[in-house]
Amino acid sequence: MRMSVQILYSISISLIIGSLGSLSASELSVEQLLTQGECRECDLSGADLRMKSLSGSDLRGAKLDNAIFYGSDLSNVDFRGASLNGASFAKSDLSGANLQGIVIKRGRFSRADLSGANLQQSHLQEANFSGADLSDANLSGANLKSALFSKSRLVATDFSNATLDGADLRGVDLSQVSSISQVSFRQTNLRNSNLSGLDLSHVDFTQARLLKADLSNSRLLSSLLSETELKKTKLIGADLRRAKLNRAQMLGVNLKGAQLQEAQLEGVVVSGNLIDTDFSDASIMRVNMSGSNLKGASFRRAHLEFTDFTSTNLYGADFTGAKLHRCNLRKANLREALFAGVDLRGNILDGAIGNKRDPE
Repeated sequence: MRMSVQILYSISISLIIGSLGSLSASELSVEQLLTQGECRECDLSGADLRMKSLSGSDLRGAKLDNAIFYGSDLSNVDFRGASLNGASFAKSDLSGANLQGIVIKRGRFSRADLSGANLQQSHLQEANFSGADLSDANLSGANLKSALFSKSRLVATDFSNATLDGADLRGVDLSQVSSISQVSFRQTNLRNSNLSGLDLSHVDFTQARLLKADLSNSRLLSSLLSETELKKTKLIGADLRRAKLNRAQMLGVNLKGAQLQEAQLEGVVVSGNLIDTDFSDASIMRVNMSGSNLKGASFRRAHLEFTDFTSTNLYGADFTGAKLHRCNLRKANLREALFAGVDLRGNILDGAIGNKRDPE
């Protein structure tokens, strides 16, 4: 009897050892991760970890290329130093996860929960964040070139010093982000997006698309808006002092009450609501403002060359101390406009309505 028990015990041990020996290195790593919650520097390339509960796991330095984490609980997981090329995080819970400095090209984060996640200094070119929750996430200094953010949630998100060149942010509400200072939006698609009330000083919007975007009351001090599409854009009350708007497209723009003191506009076509806009000390060269409503606008001390004001409403506009060279004021409404100290010789005034009046 004792002999039989010993034989059965030996067989059982042999079966267990044999079953473990049949597992691949990758499967053993998965087993370690699931049982111990830690697999630092493990090779989990291509591992199928869908719908797994891995909250709080330590995956620092792990090789996770092409791994699938669809729908998994990855909250508070530490991914620092991990290799994640081609990994899929769609619909996963990455809240509070540490992804600082990671490198993932074309990462898939659609509908993932990244609230409170640390993505500081990460490299996420062409990543898909569509429908993702990035509230309270830290993306400062991140490389997000050509990333997709459609329908993503960006409340209290930190984008300071991030690169978003070529990214797709159409229809996204950015008005509640915690910081967007020194960000780059070169060639970024911001159509119908909301950037109202933000401090966008010194931000580079070169060749960006801001069609129908809302930048009302935003601070755009010294911002770069050259060759930027600003068609039907709301810039009501915006601060554009010293901004560069060379060759910008501004058809149907709303600049009511905006400040453009010392701004640079060259080769621009502007039309729309420019009531009470302040262009004091601005440099305005070869700009077409024909047909615009510039009632009460200020051009004090501005330098205007070859500017077209044909059929423009300049009622009560102030040109005091401005320099006008070969500007076209044909059929413009100049009632109550002020031209104190202005030499209008060489400018076209044919059919202008109202007589210019200097203050007493």
